Amino acid sequence: MKRIVTYPAIFKPIDKDIYFISFPDVKGAVTEGHGLKDAFSMASDALATMLYDEKKLPKITNPKDINLDDDGSFVALVSADLTSAADNFEKTVRKNVTVPYNLATQAEEKHMNFSKILTEALREKLNYQG
Repeated sequence: MKRIVTYPAIFKPIDKDIYFISFPDVKGAVTEGHGLKDAFSMASDALATMLYDEKKLPKITNPKDINLDDDGSFVALVSADLTSAADNFEKTVRKNVTVPYNLATQAEEKHMNFSKILTEALREKLNYQG
């Protein structure tokens, strides 16, 4: 039986045709996409990554109740198939890391996903094929 969830996401334009996406109800579910098609795909992946093994799902905010900045941001509903995600994702663990302040600041300004970057770097360093 498929387990599909839908949550409101905030799409904020950060550059020409690049969107930063966050979920007000799902802490840590942030990503970015290049163009709307990619942004929606990345948003669905981020949502699935954060929720695929959660027993109790966060409460869903009514999209009409989400306040937006006057910067072109918009709210859209994003769905994710948690059943497929559980099959495709590895179990994750939270790690606390320390990085130089200037790198962290620059990365945050560019809305970079630290978890994704660290995972990619570890896979490359370890020649991980899984």
